[in-house]
Amino acid sequence: MTTANDKKYELTLDKTKQILFAKAFGSFGPADADDFVRDYTTILKPINAKEYELQFDCKELKVSGKDTKSGVDMTNMLRGCLEMYKKEGFKNIIFDCTKNIVLKMQLQRLCKEAGLSTATVK
Repeated sequence: MTTANDKKYELTLDKTKQILFAKAFGSFGPADADDFVRDYTTILKPINAKEYELQFDCKELKVSGKDTKSGVDMTNMLRGCLEMYKKEGFKNIIFDCTKNIVLKMQLQRLCKEAGLSTATVK
């Protein structure tokens, strides 16, 4: 199952390799985050996440901060997503932030705050 469209993310579930591939790019606003969570929940519904790895390509994702249009702090939404990944219980989570040092530091801090010990941020 794949979710790819005009949105700021892509989700691809590989049932053979037992990997959920996710990719996010640009800056997320509240509507983007809501769409992502909805599609993520739909794609994850038929599987047991504890048997899967989550590989997240963040190379083109911008650092989360306050959304300029709505004023919403997107850092809290990102933290909420990390807590959601923790609750799902993926056997392994990899965030690839290659060449995006500031995002890497932000994700490392938020993973720690969310208690997401199965995550690797590279």
